[in-house]
Amino acid sequence: MRRAVHPDPRSLSVPGLRGLSSSIDRRIRVRLTLSSGPRLAKPGGGDLRSASVETRNDDSTGHWITVIVDVSPDEVDEASGALWSGGVDGVEERAGVEPGRIELLGGVPAGRVDPVLAELGDRWPVRVRSVRGDEGLDAWREFARPWRAGARTVVVPSWLDVPDFAGPDDLVLWIDPGHTFGSGSHPTTRMCLAELESLVTPGSSVADIGCGSGVLAVAAARLGAAAVVAIDLDPAAIEATRSNAERNGVAAQIDASVNADGLLEAGAHDVIVANIGAATLRALAPAIVGALGADGVLILSGVLDEQVDEVMNEFVALGFVLAATAAEDDWRALLLRRS
Repeated sequence: MRRAVHPDPRSLSVPGLRGLSSSIDRRIRVRLTLSSGPRLAKPGGGDLRSASVETRNDDSTGHWITVIVDVSPDEVDEASGALWSGGVDGVEERAGVEPGRIELLGGVPAGRVDPVLAELGDRWPVRVRSVRGDEGLDAWREFARPWRAGARTVVVPSWLDVPDFAGPDDLVLWIDPGHTFGSGSHPTTRMCLAELESLVTPGSSVADIGCGSGVLAVAAARLGAAAVVAIDLDPAAIEATRSNAERNGVAAQIDASVNADGLLEAGAHDVIVANIGAATLRALAPAIVGALGADGVLILSGVLDEQVDEVMNEFVALGFVLAATAAEDDWRALLLRRS
């Protein structure tokens, strides 16, 4: 049986799991503060000069746990969903020991394993094992390949050659995700890149919230954006984004930081792309909306088909409508404009 993964869009590798990514709705501290500027009204009064959501990232134990769930093929989606809901940072699918069975391996810091086990309950057989902190972090690299997104974007791992399928008019991005990040070729990344192709115009201002390796920020700058803000909570993401910006000749256009203060200026951005997952999108909706210009466009992804309505409810309440939806597998990318 072919090994499969159930990754999220951020593409952060998880110790012990090959080529997997960290949870798009991971329990992390998020703070987005709009800098000085016009006060923006929000439903129920108040303003969006400051908007924040705080959650918890308890990785203090310093090691990881793999939660292994034994399921039937019909139970894979339900069980992997339970693992994500419990807070794992990656899910890998393997053939089970017994014929016709499947094992789902969920990676999580030891300090956060209890909610995962509680979410799984007694619905399936479960076992756990400890994982060395650096196990498998770079294993995905030998499987990395160039990949295409949209009409003309080709993403090439920086240690590989330009593929034969890349044409003279294609936009080739050289991306090295670093030690922490996976290949980034997730459906949501490809959909976001395709939307950026059509929405970024020369001289525009773009914000990439949850930038990861920086592939979306770099693409926006290469497509002609004059200024790109790239924000992520992980310092490794900022390091990777800055390195990739330099590698692609757009370091001057990209301002990458773990600190959103002063970067997400009120109403300053023509395009905001946030590939960060449904729960985080909902929590940060006021801050995201507040940073968008009057005629700006939102690209929201990291959203499963079943999560579209709950995400849209938050943004509709803030005066937005769904202009278009891109779909690949069960994942969706939402294009929103002001109503």
